[in-house]
Amino acid sequence: MLPDYSRPMSMKDTAVLVVDMQKDFCYEDGALFMGDGVRRIIPNIRALVEGAERKGLMLIFTQDWHPPGDEEFAIWGRHCVEYTSGAELIDELSGINAHVVRKRRYSAFFESELEEYLREQRITRLIIVGVATNICVLHTAIDAAIRGFEITVLEDCVAALSDYEQEYGLYHIEKILKGQITRSEALSLP
Repeated sequence: MLPDYSRPMSMKDTAVLVVDMQKDFCYEDGALFMGDGVRRIIPNIRALVEGAERKGLMLIFTQDWHPPGDEEFAIWGRHCVEYTSGAELIDELSGINAHVVRKRRYSAFFESELEEYLREQRITRLIIVGVATNICVLHTAIDAAIRGFEITVLEDCVAALSDYEQEYGLYHIEKILKGQITRSEALSLP
């Protein structure tokens, strides 16, 4: 069944899922700095989560969380090593009351408690933001869609390493997953 994006968004069944907004990805001295794109989305994500918090939407932050020597480092190098400053959420999101899900792979659903938590909270719709559009955001969106969640991705709140990777991730989410791509101001949360 295709998602029904014509129905109004309910505060009770919708969660904002903020993917991997961590120091290793978002700060220039981070191990896998995402570049100028991430600098542009940080204020947008901060405004989004503040508005969502005021409206009573559930907030979930994912945290890439690797043990030392993780096999993924062969692909991306050492990043977001558990209990290091690079694995910490960015300072701009401090003070936000959110449920945190730690993950070891691209998808926030892989070997985590995310799906169980969403089902317990009766969440059916996810607003997904964060980094990287074509990697962790995309893989999380794929797993969400496969599990029957309606997905919305805010194009002004996601970033990738290049324009091509950004466009590819958004294209796949919209055309293949039938997710909704929109901008944060369309949500009217603040």
